[in-house]
Amino acid sequence: MKDKRVEGVVLRATPYRENDRILTVLTPDRGVISLYVRRLSKSQPAILNLTTPLCRAEFVFKKGKTDLYRFLDGTIINLHLPLRRSYRHLEVAGKILQAILKTQMPGKDSYSLYLLLISFLKKLPEAVEPETFWATFQLKLLKHEGLLEIAENCLLCSSAPAMQILDGESRCSQCGGALGFPFKNEEWRILRNLFDTRSFDSLLALKLSPYLTSGIDACFQSAVML
Repeated sequence: MKDKRVEGVVLRATPYRENDRILTVLTPDRGVISLYVRRLSKSQPAILNLTTPLCRAEFVFKKGKTDLYRFLDGTIINLHLPLRRSYRHLEVAGKILQAILKTQMPGKDSYSLYLLLISFLKKLPEAVEPETFWATFQLKLLKHEGLLEIAENCLLCSSAPAMQILDGESRCSQCGGALGFPFKNEEWRILRNLFDTRSFDSLLALKLSPYLTSGIDACFQSAVML
């Protein structure tokens, strides 16, 4: 069978046997795939680097009888080394990878999500407040999956200003009631801006309140557990 090539970002590297690894990789056209890498050795540092989380590379593989593809070779595109110089930034990058692992199914079309991921990983080292990037990525991922809609007005009554999130929808205080996750006026404005923004410039120095970051995290966890 002809060898195949695909670009991707390593989401997870799982040790297997003594010197093997199973890579979980997000690709733009094949979604999440698994690659079986055999006989890793310290004498091949390029291959070791290529099989670490956060590595963006071109992978050459051969399809076998299962969904576990056999890794043949690869070329590193970006190791995202600046992320590894700061624990806070590396921690956020790890959370981003875990969020993708939690929400994506193998073979699912992921072109737009792949572009989102590589753009976040590229700009994250510049962030003064990396936690803002994590909160924004959570919102963008929920938007990509169709699990969240943040609007100016309540999506149920269409008239009152939205102030809560309930089941991934914007609700006013009356329609959301005690079940909705509430936000204050300024927090809702920031939430909408983060949800809709297409520029990183406004995020680089933005510091979110602990309540807003915990609220976004709570909404994300609630949505992905449904």
